[in-house]
Amino acid sequence: VPSGSSGINAEYGVQELNRDFTVTALACFAQHVHSKDRKMLRRAAALCQGGDNDNKVEVPGLRVLEALGATGLRSVRFSKELGVLASNITCNDVSPEAVVAMKRNIQHNECINITASTADACVLMCTRKNDFDVVDLDPYGTPAPFLDTAVQAVRPGGLLCVTATDLAVLAGNHIQACYGKYGGMPLKRVYCHEFALRLLLSCVDTHANRHGRYIKPLFSYKADFYVRVFVQVLESQRKVQETTSRRSYVYDCVGCHSFHLQKLGVHTPGTQQVVPGRGPPVGQNCQQCGKNFYIGGPIWSDPIHDTEFLGFMKEHLVNGHGGEYLGTTKRMTGLLTLAEEELEEVPLFYELSMLSKTVHSTCPPLVKFRSALLNAGYKVSLSHVIPKSVKTDAPPGVVWDVMRRWALDNGAKLREPDTVAGALLRKQCSFQVDFTQHPQAMLDKNVHRFPPNPEPNWGPKARAGKRKQQEGDQTGGWKSKKSSKKEPLKDLKQFSCKRYEMNQCYLGDGCRYSHDKRETPPASPPQSGDQDMSL
Repeated sequence: VPSGSSGINAEYGVQELNRDFTVTALACFAQHVHSKDRKMLRRAAALCQGGDNDNKVEVPGLRVLEALGATGLRSVRFSKELGVLASNITCNDVSPEAVVAMKRNIQHNECINITASTADACVLMCTRKNDFDVVDLDPYGTPAPFLDTAVQAVRPGGLLCVTATDLAVLAGNHIQACYGKYGGMPLKRVYCHEFALRLLLSCVDTHANRHGRYIKPLFSYKADFYVRVFVQVLESQRKVQETTSRRSYVYDCVGCHSFHLQKLGVHTPGTQQVVPGRGPPVGQNCQQCGKNFYIGGPIWSDPIHDTEFLGFMKEHLVNGHGGEYLGTTKRMTGLLTLAEEELEEVPLFYELSMLSKTVHSTCPPLVKFRSALLNAGYKVSLSHVIPKSVKTDAPPGVVWDVMRRWALDNGAKLREPDTVAGALLRKQCSFQVDFTQHPQAMLDKNVHRFPPNPEPNWGPKARAGKRKQQEGDQTGGWKSKKSSKKEPLKDLKQFSCKRYEMNQCYLGDGCRYSHDKRETPPASPPQSGDQDMSL
């Protein structure tokens, strides 16, 4: 890859947004968090013998570990784009072939602050506890096997970056696998991707708690086919004891998709006392439609973003830092704007098409639905996961009152009373729904919140691995065994046809099941009187 070239992302465009966000997050963390860390300032003062005056001491750059480095692309970007903000970068991979390519890339780009390593990621992180300011995990699939050692390798106050690309597991397609890897029960509902984010955060926090640590999410997002979290790993026994108050079970109605959260524990502010949560928050049947509930979780129910850190990242992009390298600036700005606008204390969301489908009505405009909730005195926002999402602090009954009023005003038919739609539409509204447009219901159209995919067939590529080169391939290309098509068999089934069993086949003892009925028959006619030779 050419040194300093912005084309460094061209060959790996699918993960370009992931790497751009990581570079930006590391730059903001180094400038606004790492440089002001009191422990780091005291350590720097002791090294330079600068006394107790922390203002005159400069904290050294980040010590970064890319545990699953592959060819070292991400580490090369850290070195070239972070500059002095990253003092030492360790790029590791267990594959010797990958490390050969990694060293070649490091040498070609003249990255003197990168150290190549060939080791098992878990062993490396376990033997170097508290040795890194930043640990980046970006595996192909689940990060679960690496989390326990990763929370130990990063120093207290450091940054842990984790990617999970196994969304099929986290989103509820494989329940048993999800519980085994992440310790939570997924729910395959409209909010499944935000649920996946919160399951991952809960899993990371669980591993940190085992070592007297806890996490503080700085930025979490879902994009394309993966979820990505940036969390600060902190150390405090008191905070670890409060961890149950940051997690909740989710009760989701089988019929109308109303959801309720049940905290595992309740923390009394100003004290260290945490008592078990009291519940359940619902009865045996849903108050809206009469159906029962699915139970999912536990999930992380505290905020998944830090508003101050989001502001640092947006400011970094607006000021043009890294503009010559970042190819996804517009999309990054849109995602950060959505994250800033999200209601912090409200986990999960509703979706308009799901609501309208449940009662068999037309879908209301997003502005009208948001206006109705705002006019009723509730807060509302989008979720960064899908466009027509409704994240609100209004209870499920109010949400369905708004949807019920819209459906009845727009010609929805009353279904049978024993159906979900019939039960919902027959209930009386608890307040006067007002669809008058609210000033805060409109969105800024200049922000690219949900841009389309940059190219067709956008998604993850094949897993890396050894592949055999096909014979006769003059281009040096490599083909996967899965993609190679099997050649048709020359000799098909060898047993005789049905007419042979009836002694009516012209081919006699040479009959085979697959022979063509149009083959030239022998000169002498068969002894049978049947002249029809078609199969």
